[in-house]
Amino acid sequence: MKIFVSVFIVGLLFPFTLGGCSRSSAFEKIIEYPGAIADQEHDVKMLGMSFAKVKRVITDDSFDEVLAYYKNVLESYNPEVISHALEDGRQTAITISGHHSITIAIQEFLKERKTSITYMN
Repeated sequence: MKIFVSVFIVGLLFPFTLGGCSRSSAFEKIIEYPGAIADQEHDVKMLGMSFAKVKRVITDDSFDEVLAYYKNVLESYNPEVISHALEDGRQTAITISGHHSITIAIQEFLKERKTSITYMN
């Protein structure tokens, strides 16, 4: 199931990566969730070219706390928010479009009592 969810996230978010290059490091500092622990980081490549960077972090904070944090921090950017329920939790993708696009996917893992946050820009 987790593989399906990961494939779904990448499929959902990939079109947003084509909108531009990475945000500045100052913006990345704004969106990093306080106290989260780094989990994975890699480039999304197509035909040998890097289109996006993907970074996932994990926190013990609840899905609701993480979602509230990002809704507050990103409110002025007028983000698009897409949410749905999964078998073992909830998932929300928050996208800021423009010359540079960025998406933050928040996923709840009820059994593990963890929340993952995936940044794609």
